[in-house]
Amino acid sequence: MSLVRWFRKNNTKVMAVVVIVILFGFIGGGALMQQLSRRATGLHNTIAYFGDNRKITRQTLSNARRELDILRALQADRLLQNQDLRGILLGELLFNEQRTQVALLNHIKQTIRQYQYRISDKQINDIYRRSVPSSMYWMLLKNEAKLAGIMVSTEQAGELLGKVLPQTYNGRKYSQIIQDIMNQYGLPEQRLLEIFSELLATMQYAQMICSNEDITSSQITQAVAVERESISADLVEFGSSVFTSTIAEPTPDAERDHFNKYRKFVAGQVSDENPFGFGYRLPDRVQLEYIAVRLDDIAPQVSAPTNQEKEDYYNRNRLQSFTEQVQTDPNDPNSPMINQTKSYVEVIDDISKQLLKNKINAEANRILQEAKTITDPALGDIGTEPAKFTTEKLKEMAGDYETTAEKLSKKNNIKIYAAKTGLLSPEDIQKNEYLARLYVEGYGKNPISLSQIVFAVNDLTASELGPFDVAKPGMYENIGPLKDLMGSPWAGLMDTSGQILALVRVITTVKAAEPQSIDQTFSTKSLTFEADAKDDAEDVYSVREKVIEDLKKLAAMETAKNKAEEFISLAAKDGWDSTIDKFNELHGKENAGDPNDPENVTEPFKLQNLAGMRRVSKATIQTLDAHSAGNPAAPLFLNGRKKHRLFLEKLYSLIPQDRNSVDTVPLLMEFKPDMSFYCIKNLSVQRISLQEYEKIKAMRLQREDYIQSESMVAVHFNPENILKRMNFRQAKTEESEDANTPEESEAAS
Repeated sequence: MSLVRWFRKNNTKVMAVVVIVILFGFIGGGALMQQLSRRATGLHNTIAYFGDNRKITRQTLSNARRELDILRALQADRLLQNQDLRGILLGELLFNEQRTQVALLNHIKQTIRQYQYRISDKQINDIYRRSVPSSMYWMLLKNEAKLAGIMVSTEQAGELLGKVLPQTYNGRKYSQIIQDIMNQYGLPEQRLLEIFSELLATMQYAQMICSNEDITSSQITQAVAVERESISADLVEFGSSVFTSTIAEPTPDAERDHFNKYRKFVAGQVSDENPFGFGYRLPDRVQLEYIAVRLDDIAPQVSAPTNQEKEDYYNRNRLQSFTEQVQTDPNDPNSPMINQTKSYVEVIDDISKQLLKNKINAEANRILQEAKTITDPALGDIGTEPAKFTTEKLKEMAGDYETTAEKLSKKNNIKIYAAKTGLLSPEDIQKNEYLARLYVEGYGKNPISLSQIVFAVNDLTASELGPFDVAKPGMYENIGPLKDLMGSPWAGLMDTSGQILALVRVITTVKAAEPQSIDQTFSTKSLTFEADAKDDAEDVYSVREKVIEDLKKLAAMETAKNKAEEFISLAAKDGWDSTIDKFNELHGKENAGDPNDPENVTEPFKLQNLAGMRRVSKATIQTLDAHSAGNPAAPLFLNGRKKHRLFLEKLYSLIPQDRNSVDTVPLLMEFKPDMSFYCIKNLSVQRISLQEYEKIKAMRLQREDYIQSESMVAVHFNPENILKRMNFRQAKTEESEDANTPEESEAAS
């Protein structure tokens, strides 16, 4: 072969050699080798450790990232979304990106409540709070399963993918899909199946770990009894508060001793140490400032909708809002159902109301948006985060609410209200008819209540706000405009009377603590309008007054017991209805604010018919505790449920285990959490039979085991728990920064 022909045949190789030679000559052979060596060495730098000093290198993390990309190509993220909670949470941990759907998060939380899993919103929110990239969690989780000896064969992985991939790739053949992925990533099919089998092993290990808690027979017995047994009672309550008018004022020493004994307790929390539920510890409190408008004040300023507006609204919404299902034959109730659109004439009144309501809300929102613009702290020019300023500095930079309200009132010719509240607890906010209804729409239009927002302020953090709710508010930061639930889409069409829109900001916070002294007082004034304004003296909380009230009720317990015994004796002779009337006539007048006012006479005694009451189990209370975690207003509801549970247990204790009723009635029962005595006329229990118990025991055991298993999933896949379990720690070098650097796709997750 001639030299010319040889060059023509091997010209590509020759050119490659020439380029390398030139490159060596340009930057120096030593420098090039140094660059290549540095790059290779960098990939093998140790950036972290896990377990027993096992190394994590840049290359390890890079491989884990690539494996997650391959799993996405294998549709593993979609497959996990269609699993139980174990699969869904693993999918959110590994594949959660900017495209995370709020609907999926809502589905997770709804599933938890529907199936009574003992998982809090905070536990779910924590899945999205990660300190290292998703690829790091994937690397740790698959190694955790491997170290535990959990493996899934590639044959099983291939069998599952063979069923799943054609469905997710619109019917394409498995072989075609796998070939495309092999070409894309340059890997053989065996390696793809190994990666997928590691994901299945991670799932299998999670199931094994989360299902290792045994259910005892007593737990199942109680669970079945709670579901199937019920108790019924006819009774009259004798509360000690009815008889406090005859009790002398306690001495200062008695007040001080009682206060000191219970100052550390939270009111309503019953225990063996505190059976009456006394408590004077003050909860977290906030002082709010607000600007509010009443929608019925704005209504006269808004023009009625025109005929053209009503017709346009009907044409835009007739398929979504004005379609109903009707039977094809009105005379045949079994005839098929069809969709039928209502005529314009049928719905014109509803359309008029809705359009007017929309206009009023839009005008109120416009006014409050202007107020928000005026009063927002002026941070735009200096570009500094609000958290870097003191509360006093933020107050100085924020606009004045009262001045702004007065200015906008004159401009819009309507009354705009502005004022400050006192120090309000979550319970105070929930009890106020206006504040309790205010909310802000989070992502996905989820309503987030005012109390949930204001108690999440950094100074308190008593409330839990998730990544898809709203941002935590800062001091003097405008919240809103807040909408009124009465005028929300959930309320339907209604008159605007009583509805409000408001702008709110937190101006003072006080953390939960024991009172400074028995003489501590503070204002609890809430949002009010002129029509329902009260004397400010009525809105003052006094620790001493609360102590005196409790001491009087405690002292009246003996009187309540004596009166209840007297009632039982009299009812045995004259009958229950007659005796109830006599006691109401006597003690109703004693408790009237004005004895000369017949309309002010109360009836403290009545025969309560409590039928079919079911027990509340400890598991139910634990579930409610979990679901209410991070909700500042939850104790108001939870304490009531816990007290109801104790009340039912007290009733059950009066009936012998081998009986279904009590023959020795009427009888007297003391219930300390209510500070009451109960005169019981009838008491019976509907017990479950042994045959029925045996029939449903296995099913209930399986259900309880599943609930416990799913409840543990949020703990197992908690990002921080994974790092702790695997003893993850950063390498103490500059190279370790990559271990904390999220992938670009995860930056906003």
